[in-house]
Amino acid sequence: MITKRIIPCLDVRSGRVVKGVNFEGVSDVSSPVELAKHYSDGGADELVFYDITASVEGRALFTDILKEVARTIFIPLTVGGGINTVEDFDRVLKCGADKVSVNSGAIRNPDLIY
Repeated sequence: MITKRIIPCLDVRSGRVVKGVNFEGVSDVSSPVELAKHYSDGGADELVFYDITASVEGRALFTDILKEVARTIFIPLTVGGGINTVEDFDRVLKCGADKVSVNSGAIRNPDLIY
């Protein structure tokens, strides 16, 4: 039998959860902390938190929001967006992430994941 796992993904831009298609036509949805708590309280198995503009804007992920989300929920938390160095991995893990998702950073620097 296949095990059901519910893993919501929160796309975060400018400190807010947003919804769009291919990051276009994006509209505001909620506070990341409030929505993370809603999903956690609702029985989600894990949560994925993506800062969808960190890489494009060339900045680090919103760690203040990440810390607050990590203090609020007690399910595994995967974080991505703006992860370009080993120091970025270290920073988000120390802020409360359980796992780190890397995409653009690994394409630019494949040694990042070896």
